[in-house]
Amino acid sequence: MARKSRDRLAFLPLDYASGAAFLVYASSAVVTPICLLILAHELSFSLSGGGGVEGMRSALILVSLLGSGIVAARWGKAMSLGAGSIALGLGLFAYAIAPAYGVVLLAVAFVGVGGGVIEGLLNPLVQDLHPDDSGRYLNILNAFFSIGVLATVLLSGELLTQGVSWRIIMATVASFSIAVGLGFVVMDRRSPFVRSVGAADVLGHKISVLRHPRFWIFLPMMFLGGGAEGALTFWSASYIQLNFGALPRMGGIGTAFFAGGMIVGRLGSGWLVPQKHLWHLILFSAISGFFFSLALPLIGGLWMFFAVLFLAGLSIACFWPSIQSYSVDRMPLDSTVVFILLSCGGIPGFGAVSWIMGIIGDRAGLNASLYVIPVLLALLAILAVIERRWKPENAVSAIETRESGGISGTQTG
Repeated sequence: MARKSRDRLAFLPLDYASGAAFLVYASSAVVTPICLLILAHELSFSLSGGGGVEGMRSALILVSLLGSGIVAARWGKAMSLGAGSIALGLGLFAYAIAPAYGVVLLAVAFVGVGGGVIEGLLNPLVQDLHPDDSGRYLNILNAFFSIGVLATVLLSGELLTQGVSWRIIMATVASFSIAVGLGFVVMDRRSPFVRSVGAADVLGHKISVLRHPRFWIFLPMMFLGGGAEGALTFWSASYIQLNFGALPRMGGIGTAFFAGGMIVGRLGSGWLVPQKHLWHLILFSAISGFFFSLALPLIGGLWMFFAVLFLAGLSIACFWPSIQSYSVDRMPLDSTVVFILLSCGGIPGFGAVSWIMGIIGDRAGLNASLYVIPVLLALLAILAVIERRWKPENAVSAIETRESGGISGTQTG
């Protein structure tokens, strides 16, 4: 039965474009962390300032996320993703020529707006392409985010060690982002047909989601999962350089171990875990991630630290795509709006936790800040259990609704 299910995987041209978009989006997210210490020295700002860059990016992604449903309803997901990728690339070009920290924050505005459209609409596009088995496709395609993290940190760490300017690295990522954006524009006509809706309809769908009681369990789950992922994505390279006295190359290798665990975890989840077992995957991952992340600040050897980073990445990998896909099964609501609003929980988690860890790092050292991660994962496991056991009368699962014929196949935007 499992073999038969795996054989049904069939990727479309827009799936490949989505994978490429995940690659460049990931590169834009980690190119600052891997360059952070050199960048901070050149532009004269602290660890808190570095966390502030991520906080600014995440805040603007959040603002853009909230408007992405209306944008998609007007121009379609593929065209909107093309425009978002181009805006992201232009922001990174501005970043690359920034002469001071204040200009970096202004450039991050474009990065955040473009990233918000990508964050808001990539997974809903995959959901539209594969509505009956989205969990597997979402995990597999989200693996390309981790592949982008791995490739960026390895290449950037090596280039920085060889003396290549961080500005050249930024400009290179910008070029790829613009190329991906143009690809989406070209493939716009291959987008799945969806009914056109107005701003009032999108707002109505958002109100329906916000009024659903189960949403308010999934939202903090996304915050916690995004925070755990963001914490190790953003701070691993700097921690390795500061705590172990390593070169940027080793910081990149360490982050690559974490990204490698994320890749294996997402590809494995997409290949092996059917839709009906997503909750078990989320709970088991939160529990195992708690123990692995708790061990990180206690490790004194660099290569042992790398090994545990890999295991932490393996555990954290499934949260973002699996919580979103599982939530659509549990809430009979418009999937695009559900994905967008849940990302409004994950993105602040990604940015806020990175910022908080920077503040703790300035005051007590980055080693102390790592203890934030097991706290997040413990809370996530508790919420997963509460969600499964809590059965309010008006929170009927989407699976039950589909069986009774009470939900249509249309998607917003």
